[in-house]
Amino acid sequence: MKTLHMMAAGAALLVQASGAYAADYNWRYVGVINAAHDYAKIMIEGFERVEERTDGALHIEYVSYGETPYKATDSLTLIRDGLVEMTEWIPAYNASTYPLLAGPELPFVMAELEDAAGFQEATLKAWSTPTISEYKQSIIDEHGAVSLSTQFYDPINIWFADEVTGIEGMKGKKVRAFSPVQADFLTSAGASPVNIAAAEAYTGLQRGVIDGGITGAGAVVSFKWNEVLTSGFTTNLTLLSFDMVAAEAKLNELPEEVRAVLVEEMGNVEAEIRELMPKAYEQKIAELKEEGLTITNPSPELYGEFHRIAVEDVFPAWAEQAGPQAEEILSDFGIELN
Repeated sequence: MKTLHMMAAGAALLVQASGAYAADYNWRYVGVINAAHDYAKIMIEGFERVEERTDGALHIEYVSYGETPYKATDSLTLIRDGLVEMTEWIPAYNASTYPLLAGPELPFVMAELEDAAGFQEATLKAWSTPTISEYKQSIIDEHGAVSLSTQFYDPINIWFADEVTGIEGMKGKKVRAFSPVQADFLTSAGASPVNIAAAEAYTGLQRGVIDGGITGAGAVVSFKWNEVLTSGFTTNLTLLSFDMVAAEAKLNELPEEVRAVLVEEMGNVEAEIRELMPKAYEQKIAELKEEGLTITNPSPELYGEFHRIAVEDVFPAWAEQAGPQAEEILSDFGIELN
């Protein structure tokens, strides 16, 4: 993937404090999460290091999509159309347009329940296989973008407004999903998928519009869903990846020394977030337990049932939609469709 990390290796030196580039480049980074999120704080600190190391040549302001008229689903289009210099791209948000992107993040694709660290490593390997990495890169290229880093949100789980501890309790529940494959899984498990914006889920849970939702523990805390939730499965349903992408044309406008510092520091951000994710996930789960939420860690038998439903009822439909390369991706996970 064209991450440009190789370019940074030969340019680790600081830009000289000559003021030659001062205030020349003012960028915005538009992120999905708000500035209070742990990941956003790491990004902002990275942007501040870039500004300091370039003697103020490149200033990057962090704003969230909620502060703009834009939508996160349109992130690559915003780059292509020159509306933002940098943004957060979540491939799963574009899986309806590019079905193959859903491959590494299919629900319950792992044969056994992994801890967060192992899940991250396995998902990273899936994204790195030639089939999916080349496909992903072609999409980035066609939008005139460059990926500066790739990292993961904490594992996605299933949460409920009342106490649900087994698959029988899911039946008939109206559950928010944010991707077609998640909706297919919920349907096969006996629940009813609902398409509702994350910002509306809190009131939706209060009013009974939905009975639960699919999201990460960090998002539960960030959106304060924990105030209206009672239980959750630590299922590791999927691991959501995101890329920090920049407009290639804007990147090429930067002086070489400034560009190299930016690339290097975004590599540092990538490493920090990947290291933080498993620790932050365990911490958030512990916090939710302390608040009184019933957290069910699925037994091997329960996880196996979730995996079976996904393999038999979800993956074939996805593979038919995604095309012949889909079976190559499933094979990377050791899954062969009948």
